[in-house]
Amino acid sequence: MAEQTINIISANNVSVIRDHGQKPIDSSILNEAQNGDAFSWRVPHDLSFTFSSTTTGITFDDADGVLGDDPYSGSNVVDQRLTQPVTIDGTTYTPNSETVRWQTPAPVTVENEYEVTLYDDVGNQYRMVGVSITQGYSTRVVGVTFDGAFPPPGTTLHYIQGVSTYAGTGQTLALPSAPVCFLAGTLIETPDGPQAIEILRVGMQVMTLDGGAQDIRWIGRNAVCGLGNLAPICIRAGALENRRDLFVSPNHRILLRSGMAELSFGEGDVLVPAKALVNGTTIVRMPMLRADYLHLMLEEHDLVFSEGIATETLFAGNVTLSVLGAEAMAELNLIFPDFRDLHHSTSHMGLTLHEAHYLRSVSCSGVQAVPLDAG
Repeated sequence: MAEQTINIISANNVSVIRDHGQKPIDSSILNEAQNGDAFSWRVPHDLSFTFSSTTTGITFDDADGVLGDDPYSGSNVVDQRLTQPVTIDGTTYTPNSETVRWQTPAPVTVENEYEVTLYDDVGNQYRMVGVSITQGYSTRVVGVTFDGAFPPPGTTLHYIQGVSTYAGTGQTLALPSAPVCFLAGTLIETPDGPQAIEILRVGMQVMTLDGGAQDIRWIGRNAVCGLGNLAPICIRAGALENRRDLFVSPNHRILLRSGMAELSFGEGDVLVPAKALVNGTTIVRMPMLRADYLHLMLEEHDLVFSEGIATETLFAGNVTLSVLGAEAMAELNLIFPDFRDLHHSTSHMGLTLHEAHYLRSVSCSGVQAVPLDAG
């Protein structure tokens, strides 16, 4: 099994206010929601949530690339066992090798307990995931994460009675397998024309969709086993108006332009992870023994042109902190002294895997990436 880390905002770092009368609600509501949509029990009042910028990493083993609920077969744990000790709100959870739930010490697992939709002040939708830790048969929701980008620090999100949805059985959260990366050999547009990403250096410029030429602030490179979850996605030449075959990591997001995106999500240009576009013909997984991946970071999260279409640069957010190695983190901290407090705003709306699949299903004429000449 692979080892995964997710970042949560602990329950004690989530503030919940009953909108009517601005009455605070104890954060235990997050734990109560494992028994059903506890947020809706405050009828008829809506709720407002605010979140600390402090996050805690939870590390566990992973067999399928998703965080699901109830990773059990009878009394046996089959997935998502805690692999590193973690202290959350004063309680320490310690992993062990046991897999039978009624044994002592009881196995410790991490679960996706529920998912609920929340909205910010301008109507953008976030899907909040209640993350629980189970010891044997005892479960507690220890905090929340998000399916997609975390809300920017200081953002208030709302539970709206009759509008927000809740799911407490069978839901899954796709786990980040790697930061967004280009495979070595990818051509990136610069003021001097397309250049292979591996010859680019800090201080050189690349062309961006809205900001013109921008300086490269950091470049990272690492070779991984390109099999399984880390297999590159190949977008064959012309599939999205790209000039040549484009190879990116599965979670690397492509900017797509679609009238149906405007109707469905309120934005005509949306960021979609490459793995959501796989169709088995023109966009495919391309397993390889060694994948030589490179990351590229600008001052702000932005869009560069790879093989002629708009794709994202490295996003400084919670996921980045959990997947970059110690050496890369040390280098980033030298270049960006406040890196751990740096939270880019995404350049465009990002769709979840579920939303991306929906967009593909309703876009009869297809979706296309944004080419260089459309910038």
